[in-house]
Amino acid sequence: MRSFIGLDLSATEKLALDSWRQQALPEVMPRQWVKSESIRSRKSSNKRYDHTNSQGPAQPYAVPAANFHITLSFLGEINHRQHEALVYELDQLMSEPFSLTLDATGLWNGPKILFASPTDAPKALGELAKLSRKAARKAAIEVESREYKPHVTLVRKATSSLPLPLYSPNVDVHVSAFHLFESISTPQGVVYPIRQSWPLKHNMSVREKLRRGITDE
Repeated sequence: MRSFIGLDLSATEKLALDSWRQQALPEVMPRQWVKSESIRSRKSSNKRYDHTNSQGPAQPYAVPAANFHITLSFLGEINHRQHEALVYELDQLMSEPFSLTLDATGLWNGPKILFASPTDAPKALGELAKLSRKAARKAAIEVESREYKPHVTLVRKATSSLPLPLYSPNVDVHVSAFHLFESISTPQGVVYPIRQSWPLKHNMSVREKLRRGITDE
């Protein structure tokens, strides 16, 4: 099972981020539109040219809003034993709810993605990512140790030739749970179903919760 531990965005948050992308990056189309346009272009090209030479570079395409998420720890392929051990470790993980604002964008040339990210990531997010990696390692799963950089992938096959967004996003995200996702490839593209979820809970007394107006619901 190809998996990762991550955070999901609510439907409202996904729609808000997708709406910003459509307005700030109007030239980026969904994958199926890009493929259809590429097919039409090849059919109308001069038949004197070799077919493989007329396709041109890969075109950037928009990630479906349904796939928006923030990865905490990428796991790769895990077996049944590792999965059971991971679930046990994640059952023990304790962390508090938090909020963040997706208010910046960036481009990574390696994986060729354009992403949205928080300018000021909350400490709780970094700590949760650290704890999720620790849980994975306890389950005998190898995970990367490089610096954690939270982000939501918006565009794939992106290169430096892609125009910069017309303006920055400003989407508030409220996190009250983390999840174990599976990554599944389909003819229509990759999908990320959630296989298990864990709620985040405030680590404070009942009196303090009442004072702050906080409930665990």
